[in-house]
Amino acid sequence: MKKRFITSSLKKSLSLFPAVLLNGARQVGKSTLLSHLFKDHLFDHYFTLDDITTLTACKTDPIGFLNQFQGKVAIDEIQRCPELLMTLKHTIDLNRQDSGRFLLTGSANLLSYPNVCESLAGRIDIIELEGLSAGEIFDKPYPSSFLKDLFSITDPIKLTQKWSHSLQNQKTLTKTDLLNLIFYGGFPDVFLKQDEYFRSHWFQSYLTAYTERDVRDLNRMLDVVGFTKVFKLLCLQTGQLININNLAVESGLDQRTVSRYLEILSLTFQLTILQPFSANTRKRLVKTPKIYVNDSGYASFFSGIDHLENLLHNSAYGHLLETWVFSELRKLLHLETGIDIFFYRTHLGKEIDFILTKGTRVIGIECKASESLQKQDFTGLKDLQSENPNALGIILYGGQTVLQVASQIIAVPFSIFL
Repeated sequence: MKKRFITSSLKKSLSLFPAVLLNGARQVGKSTLLSHLFKDHLFDHYFTLDDITTLTACKTDPIGFLNQFQGKVAIDEIQRCPELLMTLKHTIDLNRQDSGRFLLTGSANLLSYPNVCESLAGRIDIIELEGLSAGEIFDKPYPSSFLKDLFSITDPIKLTQKWSHSLQNQKTLTKTDLLNLIFYGGFPDVFLKQDEYFRSHWFQSYLTAYTERDVRDLNRMLDVVGFTKVFKLLCLQTGQLININNLAVESGLDQRTVSRYLEILSLTFQLTILQPFSANTRKRLVKTPKIYVNDSGYASFFSGIDHLENLLHNSAYGHLLETWVFSELRKLLHLETGIDIFFYRTHLGKEIDFILTKGTRVIGIECKASESLQKQDFTGLKDLQSENPNALGIILYGGQTVLQVASQIIAVPFSIFL
C-alpha cells in the first residue's frame, strides 16, 4: 500500500474526536486505509455496509446492530445506512470523552443529508481522501510544503531561494512523468497498473458501478442514461465555466434535471464546482462558477483520449493539465485549514486559474504547459495585482528552474508538488 499523507491527520483527529468520517469517491483508497488501520489495532471491529447481509441487519435494527460491538468500531460506506447516524449520535453522547470510538467512511457527502450536520456537530471530524497525489505516487516521505511556504514566507526572494534549493535536492517531474500523471489520474488501481487496456476497462466499469450503487442510493428514480450523458459532457468541459443551458440542450434534458445531476456528482466527489473570486474592486468579475472533474485520468478517458501518445497534442490538454493541478492543490488543501480557493476572470477576459486566500493574503496561480514563459503569461496576475499590490503571483510551468520573472511573480516547475 502507498503511504497516504492524510493518515497523520486522521490519527490526530481520532485522538481528539469521538468519531471521524473519512469521505471520498469510491475506489480512492478509503477501504484500504481503513483495513490498514484495523491491522494496526486502532480498532476492535471492522465491517462494511457494501455487504448486503450486514446492510440489511443495520437497516432493520440500527440500535441493536451497533450495541453488539464493544470497543472501537470502523464502519465502511456509512452513506448506505443513514439511519445509523442517529444511533451513533446517541451512543457518542453517552460518553463524549471517549475519543476515537468510531471511524466511518463514506462515498457521499453526509453533510447534505437532512439533520445529519446538526446531529453530528461537535461529535465528528470530517476528513476528505482523494486519489493518489504525485508525492504519494513517487513515494515521498512527506507531502509537498508548497502551500505551507506560500502562507508562511511572504518575501518572494526567500520563496524563490527555498524552492530552488529544494528542487535541486529531489526528484524532478519529467514531461513523461507529467503526462502519465494526467493520463492515468490518481485512482490507485489505474495509476499503479499503468496499462492503457486496463485503464479503459476500469474506468468504464467504474462508471457503471458508481451509477448503479452510489447514485442509486441518492436517487432511486435516476435516469441512468441521462445522468451518464451529463457526466461525459462535463468531462469534455472540465476546467471551463458551467453552462447549464448548453448542457441541457446537448443532453436532451431540462435544466432542472441537469442541475440536480450536477449536485449528485458533487455530493459523491466526482467533480468540484469552483466559485469565482470576489473582492471589493472596480473591475467587473465573472460570477459564473467553473467545473472540474476530480480525476484527470477519468476526465481524459471520457474526453476520448485512449492512448497516452495522443494526450499532449489534444485540444483538451490545457484544461486537463489544469484539472490535474487543481487535484494536487485540493490534496494539499485537505492537509491544511483556513485556506480558500477560487478562480479569477474579468469580463474583459483577464483570468487566473486559481486564487488562494487566507486572511488578507491573496495568491494567484497560473498553469502553463510550456517549458518557457512569455510576457503575456503574466497578464492575469498583473491585472490582479493592479488592485491587490501585495498579491503574490505563481506560474506553474513545464520548465525545471524556479525564477522570479517579475515583481511579486515567481515561475515554479510542476515538480513543486513532489
